[in-house]
Amino acid sequence: MTELDKLRNDIDEIDQQIIALLAIRFKYTEEVGIYKAKNQLHAQDTNREYQQFQKIKQLSEQNGLNPEYASEIYRRIIDIVISRHQ
Repeated sequence: MTELDKLRNDIDEIDQQIIALLAIRFKYTEEVGIYKAKNQLHAQDTNREYQQFQKIKQLSEQNGLNPEYASEIYRRIIDIVISRHQ
């Protein structure tokens, strides 16, 4: 196995973990959506989003990741969740 193959295998393993965690995250957000629908709450909570993006920025910086990258990824995830709640 070449060094490139090893690096790609490592990436593949991380991708499996990311997908597994996303599946769990979407399961919980689906439950949130059901709760919001039952309680006639808005699909989007801007205060919660603001708090989440502040946390994402902090976690990104702590882990040496450009906060803009993480924010773009999470913006897309949150947009998908909101669209499912509507």
